[in-house]
Amino acid sequence: MWVDSMANLRSRLERLSLARQFALVAGIVVGAGTLVLGRFISAEIEGHVVRSAAVATALHLNTIVAPSLQEFATSPTRSEESLRALDDLFKHGELGRRIVSVKIGLPDGRIIYSTNRDFIGKTFSANPELRKALGGKVAAQFESPVDESGAVERNTPLLAIYAPIRTVTGNGIAAIVQLFTDAAPLKDEIESAQLRGWVVVGAVSLLQAILLCGLVWRGNRTIEAQRVDAQRAAVETSERILRRIGADLHDGAAQLMSLALLRLDALHPIVTADPAKSNDFEKIRGALQDGLREIRHLSAGLAPPHLTNLPLRKIVELAVRQHEQRTGTAVNAAIGTLPVDVSLMHKVCIYRFVQEGLNNAYRHAGGGGQMVHVDSHGSELSVEVADSGPGFSPSNKRSSDALGLAGLCNRVESLGGKFSLETRLGSGTRIRASFQVADMGKPDS
Repeated sequence: MWVDSMANLRSRLERLSLARQFALVAGIVVGAGTLVLGRFISAEIEGHVVRSAAVATALHLNTIVAPSLQEFATSPTRSEESLRALDDLFKHGELGRRIVSVKIGLPDGRIIYSTNRDFIGKTFSANPELRKALGGKVAAQFESPVDESGAVERNTPLLAIYAPIRTVTGNGIAAIVQLFTDAAPLKDEIESAQLRGWVVVGAVSLLQAILLCGLVWRGNRTIEAQRVDAQRAAVETSERILRRIGADLHDGAAQLMSLALLRLDALHPIVTADPAKSNDFEKIRGALQDGLREIRHLSAGLAPPHLTNLPLRKIVELAVRQHEQRTGTAVNAAIGTLPVDVSLMHKVCIYRFVQEGLNNAYRHAGGGGQMVHVDSHGSELSVEVADSGPGFSPSNKRSSDALGLAGLCNRVESLGGKFSLETRLGSGTRIRASFQVADMGKPDS
């Protein structure tokens, strides 16, 4: 099942043009890259802003609160007066307006002060941020609005800051301060910076994708134009070769067989005296006449008549009439309104399309239900050839049929047209070519 899905996806991708394949892959790659880069930048912005806020708070603590904490941490007793002094520091002024709750602990983890008196005497719960603070580094992280460590219930996020307070000598850690501050303004600042980062990353990625897709699109147009030119050159070369072969058959083999027939006619009075020889003579002459007629049919098919001055309607009628005369079958031809200004290459292409389509209908369907429909609607001209034969499965068509259909497809597409095939077992076959009328008047290159 998975293999079939992948094969189906690959088949759909291969049907897309090179530019669309690149646009699809580039969209996925650039989109994934933008997502990864955007998330990385967002994380870096958040980390930088949080670290800056934590360091600023730690510096404020070390300059204002550290002296009180030095004496408080080394005192064997903690009077209510000392606790109230710290309450005044943490509950009033600029620092007090931002702080939700505070805990102060010794390096061994014992809490010696808290705005919530119930935590005094207990120990800090171990976490990575506390270990960083014990190592002399400021650490911070966002916490949920309800924190079990003493923060009160709020409708805004909190920022937990772990700030080390160094000893007077600076050689050790005197205490660890754990603060919970209102993080709503900080969150707004981070989200605003992240939004700007996402906009910049998205705009740059989109610009890169547009420039790359534009470059590939131009390259694809060049390749497609070269491919069409190559196909057209191949069709023109093939047409010249067919004309040459047709001319050689007409001027060579056909003329020699005509000469042989003239010589046989000269011998006719001589051989008529012997009935046995006369019978053989007539068989030889009949075989030569049949061969000459077949060569002339082949020559006429390989080298089409002069089509330059014929209107498109007459060209289609000519192809139908020649097929009817050669095969002795009937063709239902429906020819609508056709453009007047048609290039010679389009005339030859449509002539060959009708000719080959009817040949296939006669060969595979015995001429049953042969139909030719040519008409123009608006800016599109369509040519259809169909039969009511047994049809075939496109995946099981013979190599000779595939070569003929591929030749028709290349011939049509080389002139900017579209080729389609509709067939299935028991339902006949229909081939269709369509051209833009505006392109059909272009002079042949």
